[in-house]
Amino acid sequence: MPSELLQDRAALYVAGALSAPERETFELVLEFRPELRDQVARLQPVAAAVALAGVESPAVPPPALKSRILGAIGAKPCPPPAGLVVTGPAGLVEWANDPFLNMCGYSLADLRGRKPGELLQGPQTDADAIQRIRQAVRDCRPVREILLNYHQDGSVYRVDVAITPILDDDGAPLWFVAQERQLPLD
Repeated sequence: MPSELLQDRAALYVAGALSAPERETFELVLEFRPELRDQVARLQPVAAAVALAGVESPAVPPPALKSRILGAIGAKPCPPPAGLVVTGPAGLVEWANDPFLNMCGYSLADLRGRKPGELLQGPQTDADAIQRIRQAVRDCRPVREILLNYHQDGSVYRVDVAITPILDDDGAPLWFVAQERQLPLD
């Protein structure tokens, strides 16, 4: 059962009462908390019924607008899913998705309970960028950097890392979620 804080945020999420940045952050939590996804799924029919109560007919976009929107969506290639790795407040890995595991070559068992940098950083990793990341994490603020990381087999890969702190209502960290996208080495 999700904590009271997460249940409250789930209700606000389903009700559409979160700001865009709050929604983005909450959606990161949904990625690695299946019980919270279940909670949202249970709340969605209720929220839909409340939203539709008293509404005679839903708004329908004009066909030309609908066609333009669908054309724009269809014209853009979908980027591959981001690698996600979740650490607890102490920076130890709790969860990672398959795209992240494929990118770095480690299994979740290899990573769990360790700091990601212990395994992924090496001689070519920018020490200044690592220091900026550490300071942002200490300050519980988002950070984004481009790093050279090391695959389990020792090969170097370039990655765009965006770390988002997930905080409780008092501003204390619950988790840090790193979204990572591999970039060309150029």
